[in-house]
Amino acid sequence: MTDINSILYKIGQAVKTAGQSGGGGPTLTDDYSEPTFTDGALTSLTTWTSNGGTKVSSKTFTYTSGNLTSVVEKDGSDLTTLTKTLTYDSSGNLESIEKDYA
Repeated sequence: MTDINSILYKIGQAVKTAGQSGGGGPTLTDDYSEPTFTDGALTSLTTWTSNGGTKVSSKTFTYTSGNLTSVVEKDGSDLTTLTKTLTYDSSGNLESIEKDYA
C-alpha cells in the first residue's frame, strides 16, 4: 500500500509532473547515449532516440597532455556545430573557453 501523505511520495509525484509537463525542470526522455573511450579517456558521446533509429546529437572530446582541449558538439543531422576550445595556463589551470558556432 502506498502512503500518499509521505514526503517521498509527494516528491516523486512532483518530479513526475514536472517531467511530463515541462514544468521548469529537466524534461524526461527515453534517449540514451553511447560513450567511446580511448586509453581510459572519454573521446566521444553519441545520443540516440530510445529506439536507436535517430541520432539526437554527438560530442567529440580532444585532450592534450591529459587536459581537455576541445569539445565539438553536433546536432543529430550534423548541420549545426559548436566547437569549444579550452586553454590552460602554465600551471595547468583552466584559463579560457572559446566558443565557435558553425
